[in-house]
Amino acid sequence: MPYKFLDELDLSKDLDGFEDILSSSTCKVEGTLKERGIDTYLYEFSISIDLELEDAISLKAIPYKINAKASELFTTDETLDDVIVIEGQTLDTYDAVLTAVICNKPMAYTEEDFEDDVDDEDDNKVETEKINPAFASLKDLL
Repeated sequence: MPYKFLDELDLSKDLDGFEDILSSSTCKVEGTLKERGIDTYLYEFSISIDLELEDAISLKAIPYKINAKASELFTTDETLDDVIVIEGQTLDTYDAVLTAVICNKPMAYTEEDFEDDVDDEDDNKVETEKINPAFASLKDLL
């Protein structure tokens, strides 16, 4: 211990149940498994996966990449909260990885969001402040 690993998981069957996920690549998982007590293990990992999401407005396919880190605690002690209970002799990390992907997927994603992500990388772009004409006279009060 600690046990380090690098693996690729195919989550496509479980991600097909989400109507806004059109397709997914294999999920690259890199992490460490550390012992934290009697039959208790800390699983720290990072994931990388490319998704093709449905645009929330136009319903077109747009790419979305997830790069995230997560950690889960595995134990045989069923009385603890926020842990994954180990059943049998095998520590199954598949559900932890799937949960990390789902938690890092946006609730709704549009092509405008995708364009904003690309524009943020351009340091030369200057943001302009847009003021609603109905509130323009209130600006002087501040």
